[in-house]
Amino acid sequence: MTKLRTVVSVAAALVLAACQETASPVSSNAPSTRPAFAVGGGQSGLTLHPGGLGEQSFAKWEAHEGEPDSKGNADQALYFQKLTATATFAAAFAVIDGLQGQSASELTNLSWEHRSTDGWCGAGAPRWNVGVTDAAGDHTVFLGCNAATHSPGGTDGWLTDSYSESDIQSAMAAVGVDLTTATISSLAILFDEGTDVGPGFVFLDNITVNATVWTKPADNSN
Repeated sequence: MTKLRTVVSVAAALVLAACQETASPVSSNAPSTRPAFAVGGGQSGLTLHPGGLGEQSFAKWEAHEGEPDSKGNADQALYFQKLTATATFAAAFAVIDGLQGQSASELTNLSWEHRSTDGWCGAGAPRWNVGVTDAAGDHTVFLGCNAATHSPGGTDGWLTDSYSESDIQSAMAAVGVDLTTATISSLAILFDEGTDVGPGFVFLDNITVNATVWTKPADNSN
């Protein structure tokens, strides 16, 4: 219960920061780097916790909406929804726990596949929010879906949106992060663009942080 409260507190802080700052997605032509499919959260100690804040906004795993899972036949995808206006203080999110305190240079690959037949891939949502701390203080780095490197997904109707190590480090440097001293304080996926700019939802699958891939909730560490 204590860990859950901590995760929710971190998520709330991320949403507050996202609503108060302007996203600056980074564009890139770097090639996509995809790890082996069957690497699960249990091998890395990382966990992913979906949730939501505000009106009609949440994230949750949905069966039979995604690509083939690493095990089983539920074909789950992580659904993000904000069925209200972008200006409304609300967001769907997924917090990735387990990277805190590691060097920022350890973050080498961020990607997901989004269902392109119906979901939204905008400049600011879905996006990675990377929190880092260096000697100067705290920084939030935004990596938006639209500016990612795009390539065909694992099945028809899905696109891979990826940020390589060089993309991530360039984005950090652009907001003044000292990569020689910076450590990771938080990592999350945020969806806070609403129905005034798009459909207000997206399905994500094969969510990847470095070599850890989530295809379903059971890919979390035990």
